Amino acid sequence: MGSSQSEKTASHERIVRAASARIRRDGVDGLTVAELMGAAGLTHGGFYRHFDSREELVAEAVEAALEHGARRTAKVVVPEGADPLGTIVDGYLGKQHRDRPDSGCAVAALSADVSRAGPRVRAAYASQVGRSLELLAGLLGDDGPHDVSGSAHLILAALVGALSIARAVGDTELSDEILERTAQALHRYIDAAA
Repeated sequence: MGSSQSEKTASHERIVRAASARIRRDGVDGLTVAELMGAAGLTHGGFYRHFDSREELVAEAVEAALEHGARRTAKVVVPEGADPLGTIVDGYLGKQHRDRPDSGCAVAALSADVSRAGPRVRAAYASQVGRSLELLAGLLGDDGPHDVSGSAHLILAALVGALSIARAVGDTELSDEILERTAQALHRYIDAAA
């Protein structure tokens, strides 16, 4: 029985991981149970042994996607002597992040989907946005003359907005320009606020 339960747990986690990547790449509407179960190496019929509904899966997948992004941000390696906030800006607005939504920030990838979701998903999203704001405010420092909280909100909105727009435009040159110019503007803003 222990082995059966551990196998079920492993399968459940595999489904949630696959769904998490899929919804960041294709959105919630792009998630079909049959394709997802196939991607997780399981049969379509096994879905209801793990979830009561598609909505339950979506909620778990969104929570997992948000948690994944939080862990990635916490692991950001800042080169010696570099500014941690500047490093986050450069990584977040990098072409690699833009081109890999399936493993990128769920705050940017899922904002439109979450705005139409139920309370559990919206609460998880709001919680992650709050943690992101706290992280940015902490990196800005709270001993300066500027309104740190307002600065954190502005920086987060610029990061998420620029990444979302850069992913949405069909023109690679314009997309690159959006990322680069937003990063430059944020670096100027951060330097002026220091």
